[in-house]
Amino acid sequence: MINSTSKTDSRVRPELVGGKPPSAPASAPRPAETDRLSAASQDSLRAALQQQPEVRPELVKLGQKLVVDANYPPKEIIRQISKMLLASVDASEQS
Repeated sequence: MINSTSKTDSRVRPELVGGKPPSAPASAPRPAETDRLSAASQDSLRAALQQQPEVRPELVKLGQKLVVDANYPPKEIIRQISKMLLASVDASEQS
């Protein structure tokens, strides 16, 4: 872990001394109407999904090509993934 060398955390923040949490700003931004999911947008998403082909032939062809390639995936990629797995935390060992 990299420790911070700045002293910004050493000051006592006045809004935290009073015992109550800081309040949200009065002009907090509200989510845009486009951020909401409506029945109409669900229907249009379903329609768009149904228009997509179930099987993409170009990707099937690529997969068939890669499955017979003895050098796929590259050894360096396998090494990097192995290192990441070894460095990862096992959640079952956490207490």
